[in-house]
Amino acid sequence: MYEIPKKLIPDSAKEYRPPRIKLTLQEIKSLSDDELLMLLSGEGQNGVIPAPLLQAISYELTSRQIQRSSKPHWTIIPTFFVACIAAIATLISIYISLR
Repeated sequence: MYEIPKKLIPDSAKEYRPPRIKLTLQEIKSLSDDELLMLLSGEGQNGVIPAPLLQAISYELTSRQIQRSSKPHWTIIPTFFVACIAAIATLISIYISLR
């Protein structure tokens, strides 16, 4: 119904194609978090980042965050030992008071 006449499109618009950034999964996994964040924000790279690549970068950052947050906190093991000592001390004090 409506068509753009080809004469109205300038030749300079037809010629320019921005470069596409291509990375493999291994390259994404080898980059640091800061480099991946720079890629997501568009810093330091000239070109278009395809949507699947953006999704892969975002997934890698998310999986790294989950991996870091799933590690137990360093206070868990000492707290367990303190609780065991407190339980033993409680049992000893109950035994002494019932004697």
